[in-house]
Amino acid sequence: MRKKKWFVGAVSFAALLLVSPAAQAASKKKAAGKDPYGINKLLKQLSGKQKLSPNKQVQLEVVLKPRDQNQMADQIYAVNTPGNQDFKHFYSPASFRAKFGQNAEVVGQYRPYFKKYHLKTHNYSNGLMIKVSGKAKNVNKAFNTNLQTAKYRDNPVQFSSKKPKMPAELADNVLTVLGITSFNSKMGGGLTQTGAQAASAKSSKNKTNKKTNKKTKVQTKVTKKKPTKPEKQFAPQKFVNRYHLQPLYDKGYYGQGQTLGVVTFGGFSKRDAQQYWKGEHIATKPNRISVKKLSAPSPFGAAAEKSYGLETTLDVQQSGAIAPQANIRVYQSKFSDVGMVDAFTTAFDENRVSSLSLSYGLSEYIMRYLKNQGLINPVYGQVMNIVMAQGAMQGISTFVASGDTGAYNIGIGGKILNAIQLPNYSIYGTFPADNPWVTTTGGTTLPFHKNYGHGLKFSVDKERAWGGDYMFKAFAKHRNVFLSNLTLYSQLLNGGGGGISHVYGTPQYQQGVSGVNTFNAREFISNALQPRMNPVLLSGTDYGRNFPDVSANADPMTGYQIYMKKTGWVSNIGGTSAVAPQFSGATAVINSGKGGRMGFWNPQIYKLAQDKDKTPFTTLDSATDNSNLYYTGQPGKIYNQATGLGTVDFEKLYNNFQ
Repeated sequence: MRKKKWFVGAVSFAALLLVSPAAQAASKKKAAGKDPYGINKLLKQLSGKQKLSPNKQVQLEVVLKPRDQNQMADQIYAVNTPGNQDFKHFYSPASFRAKFGQNAEVVGQYRPYFKKYHLKTHNYSNGLMIKVSGKAKNVNKAFNTNLQTAKYRDNPVQFSSKKPKMPAELADNVLTVLGITSFNSKMGGGLTQTGAQAASAKSSKNKTNKKTNKKTKVQTKVTKKKPTKPEKQFAPQKFVNRYHLQPLYDKGYYGQGQTLGVVTFGGFSKRDAQQYWKGEHIATKPNRISVKKLSAPSPFGAAAEKSYGLETTLDVQQSGAIAPQANIRVYQSKFSDVGMVDAFTTAFDENRVSSLSLSYGLSEYIMRYLKNQGLINPVYGQVMNIVMAQGAMQGISTFVASGDTGAYNIGIGGKILNAIQLPNYSIYGTFPADNPWVTTTGGTTLPFHKNYGHGLKFSVDKERAWGGDYMFKAFAKHRNVFLSNLTLYSQLLNGGGGGISHVYGTPQYQQGVSGVNTFNAREFISNALQPRMNPVLLSGTDYGRNFPDVSANADPMTGYQIYMKKTGWVSNIGGTSAVAPQFSGATAVINSGKGGRMGFWNPQIYKLAQDKDKTPFTTLDSATDNSNLYYTGQPGKIYNQATGLGTVDFEKLYNNFQ
């Protein structure tokens, strides 16, 4: 079996308009390059077109062209590969700018131009990003656009039918401008919080509060009485013991002197985090949390953002539990193309954190669909690559959750009678888990045996890839019990994200590693979202960035707990977004022992994995009972797309990571 390869250079739910930069006010303006979005081709399909309110606040990100961009990958490997003369000579934002950014003279020309139009600007120190904000009427004057709103298939769109124009003298220095066009998809795809899931296998009499956010379901049990105490089996100590982090604690390494970062798109309570650590009997550093709130456009609205708080709560509480003496820096933005770039750029610009985690993602299919419809620009993938490259060069270890629907992502299906939406649920990658300059965290299920009543018995004998297929036999016998409990039924369709990207090529550190670009798979889920019993084993090849890189316990059935004042203690919380902050915390612990930054993990860990004496990984390579609902292990091979290189022995990683 061979899957077809396709490439898109952008992954964002917001459409981007490729513009050439601004210059002096007195200069003749020129068209900002070609129009790769094809927005004008779509104008006839838009309904309800009207001018954007003149006083509406708009925020854009002007991205300048980097210098020596073809040298970025070489420099990432140089500072992160043992034996290289530049190993551990990490860049600062200033040295990154000196090598790759535009100089102060070039960047300085933009502020007076935008000031003329009453637009505020903020220049980042990397010499590549300029945040521009102000009223829509002033944006239109500065860029010669005509910002409008409309609907495309009932989905809100912001766009300009006029190509952006700016003064010619500065035009050649801009790569793109983010935020002029945006698209809010209500078609069942796009944004996912790649975790913060709660499992419940109780009877249908239990009341559940179901919050669904695009392709991942975020569910929290609601009971009449708030739980007042944490449960030991859901404590973060399980991660510490299972993956041998305790020996580093025994040496006195708790993350002291380190700051770990969380990129998120929702708020949280500092008091909830403090109560969580207190309840778990974790001695933490006081006043350790700081929040950097960033303004950004918000296509998904306030209601969606409110639901993101569960994700942020999980990220902060888990990362802080694993590294109890580290500071925590939260970068809180809005989920949009501008918001994501702004959050990471700010983190790297500050250069305070030694590790960073993100627990959100986007379906590659949705982005491809938007691109084909003229609603997205290929440049966004390039922009994110530049942003993440800066972090890797600065020695910041960035972890991104791989997703919670296995290898599957939602796409755009057809319609019957123009009313009934057909599902499209198939094998698609996840962005930015697919980015080559991050370490992507997948999920496993720990051994457990439990009788949930109603004849339901679940049994997992050894740690395996997280996939709901271990529940299929029970589902076949007790279908009505599952169908009457949507929380339980959803667990059938969940698993650790993983696959092969068709956005980014295979990075150098994965090339030649056994199991990369080959795969074993079983199609456990149909396009109609129905479990398949006993699917046959498939094998094939594909090419691109393989993810995840590493894995750990993420199954809500064997998961963790969080604390929120409004709910009390909530158990059976899981998802790969529990794993990403845990790895960030573990990195802070290791850094506190080594006295310096680990840097970008991947160049070293893929080499260590190939050394039988030094490898810190337990490879989960079985082709049976080891699936993320599609990909399985590859017996005898180092890598598989269900769990990456496998689970980590952090003591051994500490001893062998240079």
